[in-house]
Amino acid sequence: MEFERQVSYLSRRYYLLRAKRSDWELISHILRVPLLKCLEVFDHDRARVSPRYIPEHEEWRLEDIAALKSFTERYFRGKMTMDDWVLAGKYMNISHSNCIAKMWALDAFQMTPQLYAQITEFRHAGLLWPTIFAKVNNGQCTLDILRFAYSTTSKEQVQKIRRKYKGGPKAQFRISKHQHWTAEEDQHLLQLLGRFDDGRDIDWNFISKTIGHSKNACRYRRILLSRSRKSREPQQCPSPDTDTSSISDKNSPYTTPKKLDILRLTN
Repeated sequence: MEFERQVSYLSRRYYLLRAKRSDWELISHILRVPLLKCLEVFDHDRARVSPRYIPEHEEWRLEDIAALKSFTERYFRGKMTMDDWVLAGKYMNISHSNCIAKMWALDAFQMTPQLYAQITEFRHAGLLWPTIFAKVNNGQCTLDILRFAYSTTSKEQVQKIRRKYKGGPKAQFRISKHQHWTAEEDQHLLQLLGRFDDGRDIDWNFISKTIGHSKNACRYRRILLSRSRKSREPQQCPSPDTDTSSISDKNSPYTTPKKLDILRLTN
């Protein structure tokens, strides 16, 4: 119990505000105990350290992806059990299911020489990342994955990939069999997800067996469909045929669509 109290106390004391997680390397050094042993006894409720909630459609910061990738490679060499993922979630202060989905998406993505050259050309032209993503994305990755893969790919790695794929198909992405989704499968996935209103207690085992794709593939497909749907949603604006003279705000020279909605409700 004394060791658990020490871990709880130090996890609060050395909580990194910018990173939004505890400095486990420092805690391990202070206690002179292996880092994984510290994580095993760590409990969020006991330590009063709130875990971060990141919606599945929200992008990660590049430093968070780098930290998760470094942790999994250093301690598990990429081969992890569910208990190992729980430790990764504690280390990142993010739910382990989010960590699994993010690493699966990163592993499924393959930077190719053609894509690397295309992005480099757009970067030299001064285009911002959202614009670049809109030009090169084919629906198989998110912006944070694309940025991280590009930033961590060296020219030497590009040459190595080029030699590997020389004479082969010039596909931009290496797609696993679980990423080939039909329109019917997408619709079926959305129907199954509709049974879980809150979006948190989703039975991924049931969905995976019903559709025939892996759980991680279903999780990541949900993220891509959510982002695609949000990008297609039209922005609210007043109809040109709407007479707004009677509902305008007399105290302001400008009337936004949001103000119009409020004024309509109050009239």
